[in-house]
Amino acid sequence: MSAPDPRPHLRSRLEGVPTREELRAVDATLRASAGDDAADHVLFVVGSKVGRKVAAHVGDGTPLIDRVRQGLALLDEHGLGGMRIDAFDGDLAQGRCNIDGHIDGSFEDHIGHCSRERPAHAASGLSMGLLSGLVSALSGIDVTCSPVACSACIGNNGCRFEVRSSHGFGQLDGPRHAPPGSARFFLGSVGASLAESEVSLDDLLETTSDAVVLIDNEDVVRFWNRGAVQMFQFTPEEVVGRKVGAIVPPDLRDNDELGTIRRRIDDDVAVVNHITRRVRKDGTELWCSLTRTPLHDGHGSVVGSAAVLRDITEQRRTEAELARARTLATIGEMSAKIAHEIKNPLAGIYAAVQVLARELPPADHRREIFDEIGEEVRRLDQTVIDMLRFARPVPPKPRPMSLRAALRDVVEPLRRAFPRVDVRVKVEGDMVLPLDERMISQVLENLVLNALQAVESSNGLVIVEARTDGPECVIEVRDDGPGVPPAARLEIFEPFVTTKTRGTGLGLPIARKNVEAHHGKLELDVAPEGGACFRVRLPRHDASLGL
Repeated sequence: MSAPDPRPHLRSRLEGVPTREELRAVDATLRASAGDDAADHVLFVVGSKVGRKVAAHVGDGTPLIDRVRQGLALLDEHGLGGMRIDAFDGDLAQGRCNIDGHIDGSFEDHIGHCSRERPAHAASGLSMGLLSGLVSALSGIDVTCSPVACSACIGNNGCRFEVRSSHGFGQLDGPRHAPPGSARFFLGSVGASLAESEVSLDDLLETTSDAVVLIDNEDVVRFWNRGAVQMFQFTPEEVVGRKVGAIVPPDLRDNDELGTIRRRIDDDVAVVNHITRRVRKDGTELWCSLTRTPLHDGHGSVVGSAAVLRDITEQRRTEAELARARTLATIGEMSAKIAHEIKNPLAGIYAAVQVLARELPPADHRREIFDEIGEEVRRLDQTVIDMLRFARPVPPKPRPMSLRAALRDVVEPLRRAFPRVDVRVKVEGDMVLPLDERMISQVLENLVLNALQAVESSNGLVIVEARTDGPECVIEVRDDGPGVPPAARLEIFEPFVTTKTRGTGLGLPIARKNVEAHHGKLELDVAPEGGACFRVRLPRHDASLGL
């Protein structure tokens, strides 16, 4: 007949807490089948949960140090104890909970793991988990528990340990042997401060702002987090179970970008910070930094990959603007030097041509030759003037300007010069804006003249429209001509780029500079009726311009 249990009151109080015999069996099985490190890891996780359960049976209202001692006493009475406190420094208001202590030799004897054989790890595994779970649950502070490196210490007042508030643990001096699994305990203890919920891998993947996508070996999406939903607008139901190519632009699909990446993954090679483009559900293209790493099964075989995508579209735009500014500054400096060297000789050539032409009889056919030379000189002189305007932009001098009157003054002379073109002007109300009349008139003249020249041969249509759009005034110049070739659209505002046979390629760059000087934007779009559409956006009120 077996002896009665001497601790019936404790067994009822700690319902569900494993006994030392049960833990000894688990420990022996783990060490025999998986090794010491795996056993320490599993026992740490078990210990942290047991420590939390024991904390629930500790009374309230007493100082923290007393409650910790009560919890340690319960563990000791249950056969899991032997842990003693030597020093305590705690302030819950400041989030500080630091404990120094030791573990009696009887604890190692209880689970059959002799510290004399592995003295540096004598306090690892279960004991660290018990301490971490108990103290964290009682204090509400995330803590990290570590054994202090020591010699075989069964006969030397037990193996020492330290419990420290996690935010200050890395600043401590001296060697540390944090138990395996302490990172997992840290995540779990953070979850405890969030309504006692565990922080899982799913939680981490879902809450990151980057797009995280798990892909199998067939390039089929198996996981799609909230960051991916926000970045690409596709819901998990729309992409999970389907090929990842839905977010890859057609030109990159044609170039087999996915195949190239997949072959690297198959070779167990990660793709790190690959700059590429991806497509949102609405068709918008994004620049992304892609990192894709292989995923392995328990045998080391590649079973898929994890892709992390970060939207760098704005960063690329900023970099492009900086590069453009540097390029324009260089071109401007060069243009100023060239213009200075050309302008004076041109003036001399033009004067000499005029003198020679005056010496010829009125009917002499050579006068036509001199007239052509003079016309070319004037064209070159206009190019030089444009170069100087581009190289040395003058700050705007804004004053109240009627947009209706400005458009009338620009359009009417051009309408008479192109009588076969249908020019229509639409102005919403009588908008008065803070503008430099000379600079904005130059912009409007350039855009309207370009449109007229584009449709002159076809007797086409040019529409000039001005309207308000919230805090902005929008001016559109549209035509139904051949439009701007796709290859030229990205460079149309760059200096010396032109689609005309006779043009300097400086009209649109100067126009854009003038608009940007007013804190506005000049954009190119495709007109609804075909042709080109140049859109000017100007602020209706601009305090920085004094109006």
